[in-house]
Amino acid sequence: MTSTMRHPSLLIVDDDPAMVRLLASFVRDEFGEELDVSTLTEAIDACQQIELGGVDILLTDLEMPNMNGLELLRNAKRRNAFTQVIFLTGHSTQEAILDALENGATDYLLKPVDRQQLIARVREALDRVTRWRHALGETWRQRRKAVQQA
Repeated sequence: MTSTMRHPSLLIVDDDPAMVRLLASFVRDEFGEELDVSTLTEAIDACQQIELGGVDILLTDLEMPNMNGLELLRNAKRRNAFTQVIFLTGHSTQEAILDALENGATDYLLKPVDRQQLIARVREALDRVTRWRHALGETWRQRRKAVQQA
C-alpha cells in the first residue's frame, strides 16, 4: 500500500452495544490492521460519519430505532457508490430484505450471527473494495498518461 492509500474502512452500526462489541471483536481478530474498524450504536451518528468521510464497508442492522439500515445504505451509496453494505437482521420481513438488495446491499446475515459467515461476507466485500480501488487507480493512471502524452 502506498503512503497515499489508506486502509479500507468498515463501519459497524447496531443499536445493541453488545452486538457491536461482538462483531467488532470478530472482525478485528480476523482482519487486524487490514481494515480500519469503527463502531456506532446510533444510526443518526453513522449517517453523519458517512457524510463526513464515507465508508468502504458498512455492516449494519436493518431494523433500528430513529433511522433504519435502508436509510444508511442510501446515504452511504450517495457518498460512495462503491460502498459495500452488509445487513444484519433478526426479524425483518422478506420485503425489507428484498428492498435492501434492490437498493444496492451487498449481502445480509441473519442473527444470531455465525462468525464464519460474517468473516466470509466481510472478506468478499473487502475483495470487492480492493478491486474497485485498483480499477479506479488504473483509470486515473491511464488518464494522466494520456494527458501527459497529448
